[in-house]
Amino acid sequence: MTSSPTAPRSRLPLVLSTLVVLLVATTASRARQPAETTETETRAAAPARAAADGKLVMTPALEAAGVTEADLQGPHDPPVDRLHPDGQVEPALGGRLIMHVSSEPPNLNFAIENSASIRWTHYDVHAGLLQFSPITWEYELDVAEAYDIEDALFLKGGPGDDFTNIRYGKIVEETADAYVLESGSRYHPMERTTVPKAEVESVERETVWTFTLRDDALWQDGHPLDARDVHFSWSIYANQHVDCDEKRFKYEKIKRVDVGGELPERVVRFFWDEQYFGTQGAFGLDFCILPSHLYDLLDPDHPRHDPNASLEAQGTEINENVHNIEWVGLGPYRVTTWERNQYLAAEKANTYWKKAPEESGYLDEIRWRYIKDDDAAWQALLNDELDVFNRVKSEDYFGEATRSETFRSRAYKALTYVGNIGYTAWNTRRQKLSDPRVRQALGHAFDVAGWIETNYEGKALWSKCTSFWFGDQYARDIEPLEYDVEAAEDLLAEAGWYDRDGDGIVDKDGEQLVIETLMPSGNKASEKFLQALQDAYRKIGVKIEIKTYEWATLLEKVLDRDFDAVNMAWTLPTPESDPMQIWHSSESGKRTSNHAGMNDPEVDRFIDEGRRELDYDTRMEIWHRLYERIYELQPYLFGWNVPRKIAISKRVHGLKLYKFEPGFRMRDLYLEAGTPGTRPIADR
Repeated sequence: MTSSPTAPRSRLPLVLSTLVVLLVATTASRARQPAETTETETRAAAPARAAADGKLVMTPALEAAGVTEADLQGPHDPPVDRLHPDGQVEPALGGRLIMHVSSEPPNLNFAIENSASIRWTHYDVHAGLLQFSPITWEYELDVAEAYDIEDALFLKGGPGDDFTNIRYGKIVEETADAYVLESGSRYHPMERTTVPKAEVESVERETVWTFTLRDDALWQDGHPLDARDVHFSWSIYANQHVDCDEKRFKYEKIKRVDVGGELPERVVRFFWDEQYFGTQGAFGLDFCILPSHLYDLLDPDHPRHDPNASLEAQGTEINENVHNIEWVGLGPYRVTTWERNQYLAAEKANTYWKKAPEESGYLDEIRWRYIKDDDAAWQALLNDELDVFNRVKSEDYFGEATRSETFRSRAYKALTYVGNIGYTAWNTRRQKLSDPRVRQALGHAFDVAGWIETNYEGKALWSKCTSFWFGDQYARDIEPLEYDVEAAEDLLAEAGWYDRDGDGIVDKDGEQLVIETLMPSGNKASEKFLQALQDAYRKIGVKIEIKTYEWATLLEKVLDRDFDAVNMAWTLPTPESDPMQIWHSSESGKRTSNHAGMNDPEVDRFIDEGRRELDYDTRMEIWHRLYERIYELQPYLFGWNVPRKIAISKRVHGLKLYKFEPGFRMRDLYLEAGTPGTRPIADR
């Protein structure tokens, strides 16, 4: 495997993550410590210190928040069953485990649907060219058995439609007057070539990626995976009739993909038109490989093959394909049953190429059970109807509920910080929320420190930006807005909002400042927070109206920008994420993740610079300046990172706690040897 030479080994690897919509556990605004801070405020606000080598070190505030040394350690292999009351046991093959999921996605096609529940399912029912390891924090081979990376020289006069005006290979030498290229791939025979700088328009490094697919990779219907599948899966992002705006931004810079011809049957070559820090991560699970024989009307193997199919017909076929529900994937588990509004079941697939259970999973069946109400899900765990519940409320986790004999006889609990960020997005397209002073006022008006202390017993970390809290991308130097009701009132007045008629609600131009705020139904933590927000904002004359919707309906309203505010969360599956999808102005007018409608030239400039920058340290500096600017504009009521609080049946073993959602992997879990319905590993 060829790795990027631009990321120093002492740093986090060069990776990309997609910010995926997560059904929120909690969100809130943020507060900066006033001049005279209380012990509570200091404890909640104090950031981690960075050691000389850039690593995070423990502080009293972090220790009080429940952060462990392992949380600050970075990449490592977590211990097995560290918190299980019975300790480690001998694993067995077989059995079924049921995991709770709070939101049911409309389909399982990760190209057109961007929810966290799909990602969690795809960890086990699908595979990418590469896969991100929560142990090493690096991308490892998956469907691809090897890949090569080369550079490109764009010659003056433009690349041309046939790319003949491009020279690619590995830049092995640069002189004052020329670049020297050699082959960087066994599939690219070329002589050592010298290209004069006078002929070169631009140099784009690490933009040519050549993947060799495994020859034993099969779709779960038995059809062989081939290069056509990969080529087709890329091509859909150029089809405007495919509902993939949330992913399109990542692949629009791939201008050409070669298969066949001089390339062997299982080789695919990608050409990016400019260098991009996230090329490696773009080929993980987010690059949702679809079976061409089931989705591509132009494929002769498709049951309804149509050599003249239009782009619109192709788009409809992808958006409405029956296999978006009856999923056919590449992973170790095969979807067998989807009872809508109840559960999704997957059984061990005999098509998966990795056979060792520590790689392919120990269980015969995984079931994801949809229960939208957290209280009902908790009761299901106590009734032995769930094995894993990862949304335990703080008052239950730290209170009597998990100390009761009913709970302790059946389950145990575990806590881990993961990459999630709660937020309330302000729709800046709405006139009443378009002024940054209004949004800053809303940021000042909520006592974050007090909320963290009372609602989470101090077990939460403020998130000042949409990046992984434990990674280098996180902007630690941002000072959060202080909790200051008078400052909030002054800012509103400066923006023209004050109570003209004495009814207790500020108004301007005949309109009251009433903010309709959406939340997913059944989410107790979100409901509790928004009720507290109502009380806090009432003090400054702002009215919050809470509207609840089923997840699918909520998501459609968000993508259609049919809201004033929405309370949700991001989940970050890798240490570094591409901020373009949620903050760049080019994404604001589409059905994308730019929920707030951010449209700021300075933000765009930082994002454009950062995406091209391959030097790790320089890129981190750019990201920090970007997030400082975003925080200044307050498009979100920035929330916090609440640790994932998990309750697990005592019959479940193999748990490892990771820093990435959902905090564990189902394929790690197993039942103890001798459990009825299991068999010894030697019998595999």
